[in-house]
Amino acid sequence: MKQNKALFKMMGLSVITAGLLVGCGGGSSSTNSSSQLAGALIKGPISNANITLYDENGIELASTTSKEGKFLLPKVDVSSPYYTIESKGGWYIDEATEQNITVPNTDGLKSLLTKAEFEDMLNNSKFVALTPETTIFTELTKEKLQTLDLATAISESEQTVYDLLIKDSSPMPGLSGDKLLKSGDLTKAIPSDKTEAFAKNRAIAFSNLMKDLGIAPERVFEILGKLKDDFIDGKADGINIDGKDVNASQDYSLSRTNLFNDTTSRLRDGNLSAAQTEELRLMGFDIDSLRGDKANKEANLTAEVNKYLTSTTLPTLHVLETMNDEDGNSTDAQATYTLTANKDVNVTIETPDGLWVTPMWRYNNKQLPLVIRTDRGDAMTLNLDNQLDADSTIHWHGFKIPAIMDGGPDVPVASNTTKAYTFTMNQPAAPLWFHPHPDMQTGKQVYMGLAGVYLLEDEITKTLESNKNLPSGARDVTLLVQDRRFASEANGVRELQYKTMEMDSDGMLGDTILVNGSVLPKYEVDTAQHRLRLYNVSNARNYDFAFNDNRKFKVVATDGGLLNVPVEVDHITLGAAERVEIIVDFSQDAVGSKVMMVSQPTKGDMMSMMGGNNSDMNGSDSGMNGNGMSGMGGNGSNMNGNGMSGMSGNGMGGMEGMAGSGEGLVIMRFDVTTSVTDDVSLYSTLPVTAEIATRIDPTTAANANSPRQFLMTMARGNNGGDIGDGNMNGGSMNMSFVINGKTFDPNRVDEFIDAGATEIWEIKNASPMAHPFHAHAVQYQILERNGVAATGTDLGWKDTFLVQPGKTVKIIAKFDPTINVGDYMYHCHILEHEDAGMMGYFRVGATGNVAN
Repeated sequence: MKQNKALFKMMGLSVITAGLLVGCGGGSSSTNSSSQLAGALIKGPISNANITLYDENGIELASTTSKEGKFLLPKVDVSSPYYTIESKGGWYIDEATEQNITVPNTDGLKSLLTKAEFEDMLNNSKFVALTPETTIFTELTKEKLQTLDLATAISESEQTVYDLLIKDSSPMPGLSGDKLLKSGDLTKAIPSDKTEAFAKNRAIAFSNLMKDLGIAPERVFEILGKLKDDFIDGKADGINIDGKDVNASQDYSLSRTNLFNDTTSRLRDGNLSAAQTEELRLMGFDIDSLRGDKANKEANLTAEVNKYLTSTTLPTLHVLETMNDEDGNSTDAQATYTLTANKDVNVTIETPDGLWVTPMWRYNNKQLPLVIRTDRGDAMTLNLDNQLDADSTIHWHGFKIPAIMDGGPDVPVASNTTKAYTFTMNQPAAPLWFHPHPDMQTGKQVYMGLAGVYLLEDEITKTLESNKNLPSGARDVTLLVQDRRFASEANGVRELQYKTMEMDSDGMLGDTILVNGSVLPKYEVDTAQHRLRLYNVSNARNYDFAFNDNRKFKVVATDGGLLNVPVEVDHITLGAAERVEIIVDFSQDAVGSKVMMVSQPTKGDMMSMMGGNNSDMNGSDSGMNGNGMSGMGGNGSNMNGNGMSGMSGNGMGGMEGMAGSGEGLVIMRFDVTTSVTDDVSLYSTLPVTAEIATRIDPTTAANANSPRQFLMTMARGNNGGDIGDGNMNGGSMNMSFVINGKTFDPNRVDEFIDAGATEIWEIKNASPMAHPFHAHAVQYQILERNGVAATGTDLGWKDTFLVQPGKTVKIIAKFDPTINVGDYMYHCHILEHEDAGMMGYFRVGATGNVAN
């Protein structure tokens, strides 16, 4: 009882005058009748709240006032089957806005305790916790008690709150400790254990939810009531806020993910308090490896840049071969090309340290990916000759074509058979590309080397080039950037390694960066502007492209074509499958100077931050090098023998087993060799006839007031072993990424769109890692990111866009009724996620079964 007396004194209350309130219903008094119930309420610690204890009949038993979130109720007899504790009024500081919030006298937090729980807290001097979650739980239980017995009502309500709020919002599903908490002092600077740390974090996330929804913070108690009403049927169907339908359960997941991202970012930057740092440690983050992470990555990248700026052994960049039109007439508006998919093509890989041979898969037995260059309006015949041992397709990525010609998994091309893709190009000039898209084999076939470039031109680009408003000819070069992992050399041969590590299924990352098939090549330029068509054709990796001297450059095109106005930047982030065209000006560089293109260090993602011995993922038999998720990698050589660690910013860098974990990378070098007078004056705006010059009006969308929703989330499964308590002991952990809670089913269409419709889509990412969302059929325009109107490069045509953890991207598209008919795909373009089922069909204009 010393703890409670001390608390009483701290609050300025008198133990003697507190009084004894006896519960109703007669019966014998509990042996703890002299005990007092301590508690803590947090939506921010609430001060000056009126706290009232009620019995099962709603009779008031005791009351007090909170101070800095704590309270101590006067003594009561424990005789009621259950009790509710409620707060009303008071004030707190909202964590998201830092505003001083006055709680209305009719609002507050609640908790419900059984007699046994009440006695346990009294006997063991525990604090009863009043949080947003216990408030929802209490109201659910009280409503269910109208038809259910106490035990069942409590059990169902606890499960509902866990399933619809906690589990679905967890940044790492299944982590032990991330569960409903009824007891604990959440007002302490440093929580006592993992469960308290998670509960405190979840309470704070409600403040972020209100801010993200654009609702006044004090209305959080109103939202809690609406969530109770939403959850009563065991499903999160959504609520209505000021006339707008909102899935607050989903949005809470985003807010919580966003909070984790912000907190871990501040840790990386050294801006997190000691108490907050310890809270992260309790939740399972690998604090020691994260401290100084940003500085270490920058130092590593600087060392790599300095090493290769002076190197005399860099290979020369390969210029990709452009295919010839097979009809022999380059002036007509039709073209024919044949692409034969071959296995075991011996490709020579050139590096600063020599060369080796790697058997790869290639089109037409070529050493490098091929380029097809055609004009808008061309009628295309593209023949696939599949000489692989498995089904394949060619997906025409970013093309506006009928579904039957799109090359998705619904129209496979069997081994040793052919298919002719025929369509007419009816879209603006753009840096498009093509790659296989067979069900569950896309990642492997692309990784093994099957991909190519499709450069579409139109009258606008031709005019800009002829008028010297865009670099062309030798100053227009395509750069395919991809990462690969190679086995140790044997007789001059190094085999490609695909999904040879435990976590490759969550995003296949290599430790060696190739640009047009070479490791760290150099490219000779003159003192003029150069147009670099930059493709991220990696399976999973994100790049943040920049230059070692921090020079600015201009982005003139995105996935689907030229920007109406060039955008000046000093870096550009590309997720897997994204493309840009950039203009780099070397006119002020001296002959003999050298400039390195790099991928800047980034903060990574939360999956790369979980680990160490506090993450409950020790995985002694899971293939994680015996040290949890943080133990993967090292310097690259631990992965595959000699590892090529020096070529890619210290190789795997401790946790490169997950996409986008943020190591700095050296990409290639530009050597200024010739002095010339630059004759290009870059365009300042496109002609008014350019399609991108007109933004699609959101008010014309059929679903302007109710955007089509796509929620990307993560679930956890296992292959053997017991993970029910969040531990991995003898089993392996698999992350399952899904969209709208569904994995891909080839016999199911998930979304139906009217032919000719204009639609708004809202893509939300409640998972702990960034996902590049790709949708087929048309090119899209980004309307908003996280409620902020699109600017800069987001104003271009896009078919793939990176959605960061906890973030939302809103897009709009018009589906052409004469072209867009049939079943198309939407999916994550981390190809291992796609193959594992993070994908679905949407049908435009058609009815019936999936096309065959």
